[in-house]
Amino acid sequence: MAKYILKRLALMVLLVIGMSFLVFASLYFAQGDPAEIAAGPSASVEEVEAMRHFLGLDQPFFVQYGNYLWNMLHGDLGTSLLSRQPIVNELAVRIPNTINLAVAAMLLACIVGIPLGMIAALKKDSILDNALTTISLAGISVPNFWFGTMLILLFCVRLHIFPTGGMTSFFWTAKGFREAVLPATALGLQVAAGFMRIGRSSMLDVLQSDYIRTARSKGLKERVVVVVHALRNGLIPIVTQMGTSFGGLLGGAIVTEQVFAINGIGTYLINAINQRNYTAVQGSVLLIATMFIVVNLIVDILYCVIDPRISYD
Repeated sequence: MAKYILKRLALMVLLVIGMSFLVFASLYFAQGDPAEIAAGPSASVEEVEAMRHFLGLDQPFFVQYGNYLWNMLHGDLGTSLLSRQPIVNELAVRIPNTINLAVAAMLLACIVGIPLGMIAALKKDSILDNALTTISLAGISVPNFWFGTMLILLFCVRLHIFPTGGMTSFFWTAKGFREAVLPATALGLQVAAGFMRIGRSSMLDVLQSDYIRTARSKGLKERVVVVVHALRNGLIPIVTQMGTSFGGLLGGAIVTEQVFAINGIGTYLINAINQRNYTAVQGSVLLIATMFIVVNLIVDILYCVIDPRISYD
């Protein structure tokens, strides 16, 4: 296991470097001049050229990327073209808000999606199973920005139960819970629906296995058979989905943060794109990609915890 983790860490570094090259190259060849943005709209030609030289934009492409990569490996993602503040500092303020939202949405998806998927599998072909399957299809199809807007109109504008936006506290606090309920529900709806479908399919396969029939033939209670013997193996596909879903939550948070006015990485990225703040866009995309890679590494390690038969040695 230790060797596998070391290999994955080395691969993770290579993936981050490759991602940094793609992001840097795509923005390098994009329209617009970062020097003009950094110098300001009223800057003269001489001032723009001086800013271009100061930022190193007058150097060849690979020299610029080499400098960016060297700084990135030392924890420096550059300086914002507009605020002139280190991007690392600006992202550090917003990371907790995005992770807070993503974790709250993931917990909600697990609490709702996994049990409902199990119930649908245990009640196969019943009215309840058909209803849950229909709900899961609807949940996958509904865009989170539309669902979030409807939640705001109902629970904020009409009923005045929850705040319309903002997230300044962690979701496990009283204030943070009220702030996180609506955005976490809007963001986690599709994930919960996906867990329902995957959980149902996985549990149906497990419940038809030989060892489940053996456990039932021994006279074990159905609750023991389901919870002790079936659930653990049925969770493996869901854990796989958790890794990709959490990465999707980080990406989906870009839209959800805009709808609920949350000062997270997604809002920062959208503002950077609108303002053509290229260095901020690079840092934001690279951070999101790195978090996605780390989550998938954690998921692979969790396989061995859930099922000891899985080994990477």
